[in-house]
Amino acid sequence: MLLNVELAHKLVLYSLFFFLFVATAVFIERLLYFFFTFPAEKKLLRKEIEGQDELTAEALYHSYAAKTERGKGVLMFVITASPLLGLLGTVLGIMNSFSTMAEKGVSDIAEVSKGIAFALEATALGITVSIIALFYYYAVNGLAKRAKEELKRVVLESLKYGREA
Repeated sequence: MLLNVELAHKLVLYSLFFFLFVATAVFIERLLYFFFTFPAEKKLLRKEIEGQDELTAEALYHSYAAKTERGKGVLMFVITASPLLGLLGTVLGIMNSFSTMAEKGVSDIAEVSKGIAFALEATALGITVSIIALFYYYAVNGLAKRAKEELKRVVLESLKYGREA
């Protein structure tokens, strides 16, 4: 056979665990950003806007707001790719079961059932990784929306106080 199906199936499983690791790392990094770095950046934005015109203030707002969106693309990729990769793992596992049946015959139903259960593990893992990444995405998205609203308020307050002075 051109493709070692069992090895490919294991590669799919390891890839899914890697996706889970990456999504978790992005989620933790974003939490650290929003709870520790963002408050300092808000203060920095307030200082940078002082004495600036509206166009410069808007440009500063957009540069700071873009930082709140980081990592969301990675999470969306994991959400989308994980179930598909899980399905690929299932197909590879079923192919492995059929090749076992072709070699040994269908007489041992326990061996065939074991192979099918092994194949379905990939689908379950893919869906699980996708659900976890979806939770991460919505949590990060909520924090990003709140952060952008805070940045907008900082810019508007700074511009308002700048005009009154």
